[in-house]
Amino acid sequence: MTVMVGAAVPWLGAALAVLLTLPRACGYDFVLPRGQPSPSSDTYTKNYTMPGAVPKVNDAYLCTAFSLDENVEEWVVKFDPLASANRAHHMLLFGCSDVDQNLMKNGYWDCGHHGVCMGGRIMYAWAKNAPATNLPKGVGFRIGGKTGIRYLTLQIHYSKPLPEGVNDHSGVRMEMTQQEQKYKAGIYLLASGFTDIPPNTEKTHADMNCVIGTTGEPTDIYLFAYRVHAHVLGTVISGYLFDSAKKEYTEIAKGNPHWPQAFYPMSQIFHVKTSDILHARCTWNSTTRARHTYIGSTAGDEMCNLYLMYYTDRDQGSETGGCGYENFPVITHNLPADSDVPLPPNPLLEEHAQGENTQKETAYTYNAVEDSSVELEKKGHSRKDPQPDNRYQVKPATFSTYDDGSSNLPQSPQVPQGRQMNHDTLEPVLSQAPKDNKPPKQSAYRLIRNWGQKEVRYGQVVAVGIDTHGDVLVFHRGERSWDGSTFIGNNLRDKVNPITQHTLLLLSKDAGSILHKWGDNFFFMPHGLTLDKEDNIWVTDVGLHQVFKFPAGYGHGQPLLTLGTRFESGSDNTHFCKPTGVAVLQSGEFFISDGYCNSRVLKFSADGKLLFQFGKSSGSGLGGLRLGTATPGTFSIPHALTLADNDKEVCVADRENGRVQCFAAASGKFVRLFQYDDWGSRLFSAAYTPAFGGRLFAVNGPQMFGSHQISVFEVDYNSAKLLGSFSPNKQGFSNPHDIAVSADGYDIYVVEIGPNKLWKFSLDESSPPTTTTQKPNLIRRISNFFSLILS
Repeated sequence: MTVMVGAAVPWLGAALAVLLTLPRACGYDFVLPRGQPSPSSDTYTKNYTMPGAVPKVNDAYLCTAFSLDENVEEWVVKFDPLASANRAHHMLLFGCSDVDQNLMKNGYWDCGHHGVCMGGRIMYAWAKNAPATNLPKGVGFRIGGKTGIRYLTLQIHYSKPLPEGVNDHSGVRMEMTQQEQKYKAGIYLLASGFTDIPPNTEKTHADMNCVIGTTGEPTDIYLFAYRVHAHVLGTVISGYLFDSAKKEYTEIAKGNPHWPQAFYPMSQIFHVKTSDILHARCTWNSTTRARHTYIGSTAGDEMCNLYLMYYTDRDQGSETGGCGYENFPVITHNLPADSDVPLPPNPLLEEHAQGENTQKETAYTYNAVEDSSVELEKKGHSRKDPQPDNRYQVKPATFSTYDDGSSNLPQSPQVPQGRQMNHDTLEPVLSQAPKDNKPPKQSAYRLIRNWGQKEVRYGQVVAVGIDTHGDVLVFHRGERSWDGSTFIGNNLRDKVNPITQHTLLLLSKDAGSILHKWGDNFFFMPHGLTLDKEDNIWVTDVGLHQVFKFPAGYGHGQPLLTLGTRFESGSDNTHFCKPTGVAVLQSGEFFISDGYCNSRVLKFSADGKLLFQFGKSSGSGLGGLRLGTATPGTFSIPHALTLADNDKEVCVADRENGRVQCFAAASGKFVRLFQYDDWGSRLFSAAYTPAFGGRLFAVNGPQMFGSHQISVFEVDYNSAKLLGSFSPNKQGFSNPHDIAVSADGYDIYVVEIGPNKLWKFSLDESSPPTTTTQKPNLIRRISNFFSLILS
């Protein structure tokens, strides 16, 4: 039975009736079915819920995963939330190509730190007791079978720990079918990664706009629903479709983030074509707050997300896309005047968004789309459904006329695969690798099987370095792991018990056998490692918030130099906050990346005096949720350092921005940037060798979006050409954390957290001539080595 608005629960019906009378929704048929029969008799339901999760800290992000049948393709046609706002702050469901099995062994994991999954895309989002999402007839999310979506990962953000003895089973019930749907669904996300919201300010804006079709975004999509998300300061989020040919704006979404955050139907179905521009504006009111607020993962931070749900071609259409930056300020300047005007107050909806969710079964439905025509631009051919009906390709009404003072729209930004910067300017000089949609060539490195594994029992392996003899030093966490209960905010929970195992292991370069063991009963949460030209050992501990220099051979475990204040996080000259890495110049001067909280790099004299620092935050990436391109010189977790070009440059693995940035070692001035589509959105570590004219080796990591294999990538440092990639058995890594390369470029080592492994690769003497790197002869290897140590 179909129940019209107002007939279900009186007060909720009244609240929704107010919402449905807003001007933006006029003319659209909203229906709230309750107990409505399935659209097809062959549908069935499955519950995907937390297996009794126990969030132990504020703002915990926990994930659990469910494997799908690779022999059976399924279509999701409805999402019914099994969650309440008094427990779950928000909930996301991802379709994933793979999930680290080590993370799954306990049923759920801390995905705020360890990431969500590989090859992930958002399928569903929920918050504030929103009702169910019932997709249009003939539309579904395509999973399982040969789609590449092998897992579903459920992520829940818990603002507060649950009461003692309470386990959580929140999640989502999905209605599914094995019957092929006419169109597949997808989600386009516009999200701000960095905004400074000053205190006591009535209106602060964040704007994002991206052109469709020329920057890798999905083309020919049909928008039919939207969802907004912000935290307590958010007042309104608006979305617009800009027709670049007619220079007209059409409002496609407008929502109050304090209402139930459902996927509300749009006033009509909007066909987004190549060269159209999608724009989102978030507005905050901070008149009640006396501090600066930034985009971040905690309830005290802010967010700015506009989710657009669409359908597209079943076989060729893209199921995900995103925009995170303001590429066209002039479009922002000409937005309609009411873009930041909140919707009328609705206390009933705001009340419903709190506490227990008593309306889990209610749902919005949308006009049928089975007769609409989906046209995709494809190379060499196009596809139309027979006898197309274009009634849903409605021309947008004009809200205001675009005027930039000229006759030309600015050209859409091109996103190259490789970027470089001149030494004397901050303006980018782009070095673009060809976009042929082919994976990188396999570099001529082969795996040395079982090297360093037989007699070693690793904990989480976090860092690796090579000494002047070519032997390998490994830094690991023994019995300790970094999970959701390790820190309270930025401070370590256990400040009493150091790791009892030897955390530093020196392995022979030949067999990988253990030569020495050091570092027991000293460290609390190991992270970064490097060795200088005298084999002094430099390490960082993110639990202690400190950096240490030990003598070669570790001495008697007494540091030669200690920086930072024990167990105290901070951002002044005597404090770090979870420092991540160290790089030491031939002169003895050194750099520290700091790190998980401060987003800065500091340079010190050889005796530990601060010389200067550079960098600032580009916003939180939230496990790979990085959209657009962050400004050069900004960081989202500077995760590792390497020196390049004979110590002239220090390069930073900018983890959540998925790139490597290099700076002049003498001044900290920005020099160049490496970023490639094949890396995806997260880049964990990088290592440089002067061999072969200069090579950069970088390793990416698990991420939410995109089907990116986790590999080592080989880059020509001077041309920025992506030369190739490699991984164990060409199958990809799971969760790599650090990489080291020998001075002659012959040996490469990669360490992983889950599985806890150390991998060794060497140049393959029998590699075919088409490979990108040739094995150096003895004279060349000696020359490369001395060019490094004598510079």
